[in-house]
Amino acid sequence: MYSAIQHSALSGFVYDLLDSGRNQVGTLSWPDMAIATNARFGNPFPRLVKSKIEIQHCDQQYEIAFTYLTRDWWNDIRFTLVSEGATLASADVVGAKGLFKRPTLTITKPFAGQIIRRSGLFTVCYEVFRDRMSMGTIAEKGGLTVRRELSIDLPDSISAPVQFFLFFLVYNHAYR
Repeated sequence: MYSAIQHSALSGFVYDLLDSGRNQVGTLSWPDMAIATNARFGNPFPRLVKSKIEIQHCDQQYEIAFTYLTRDWWNDIRFTLVSEGATLASADVVGAKGLFKRPTLTITKPFAGQIIRRSGLFTVCYEVFRDRMSMGTIAEKGGLTVRRELSIDLPDSISAPVQFFLFFLVYNHAYR
């Protein structure tokens, strides 16, 4: 089991990744300006503005890349977890048809599954499914806090970088 805690109350874009003993094992950081692999424009200032979503875990760097699958009012997006040119995980975020509906999160690699929101009014809780069986949850710790904290309760058969990738998908889905 892992946890992700907001690095600073002033920045919601860097998360410290902790193991069950509350030791930091990595970091997830959002860029200043995320750019899709098939974006219509590139980073105009690559030396000044960070444009990659990154996970650092045990001295290994991972990148979360994304591609637009459609160009509509709400874009369908494919997120991929990449390390040294190899794709470790991928998931599709497909927009729902309807005014107040949320997009669906479908995991395509390393297993076929879905992430479904099970939240209450003031809490965030997502359940990860594989073959219609629950594998675990990614949930916000209850209570009013200065820094947001989520627990990642998934089986050890899912590698840590993939668990952090799934956390990213949940966070990105819940708070945008």
